[in-house]
Amino acid sequence: MTSQVTISEKRKKRGLWPVLGFVLIIALLIISYAVAPAVIEFCKANFRGFTTRGTNPQTVHLLFTVLIFLVLGAFTALIVALFAPKRAINVKESDLAKERVQMQEQKKMDRLRQRRINREMKDVRRN
Repeated sequence: MTSQVTISEKRKKRGLWPVLGFVLIIALLIISYAVAPAVIEFCKANFRGFTTRGTNPQTVHLLFTVLIFLVLGAFTALIVALFAPKRAINVKESDLAKERVQMQEQKKMDRLRQRRINREMKDVRRN
């Protein structure tokens, strides 16, 4: 006996989600690249040990761009995970209990029917 519980799903068009994800990544990269100089200046002004002497300014800019991108990406992933729709599973404990009782009753009826068939076969062989 198969389960009577079904999961109902409404199919939504999700074909553009990878494209939206790609656009989001590009937007985060652009934001990171634009904000990196301000973050570098903030770090120079507020952290005494922070210095960029002896390092190519373009390398520092790219390094900060990557760091800011990772932080923004993690924050965005957290927001998406929090607000993503949950899958609806309509399973109740009472339904599962009823189904379990039905399966037990079906097995009992099957055993009784098999016993009756076996008795009838014995009677047929004797005659």
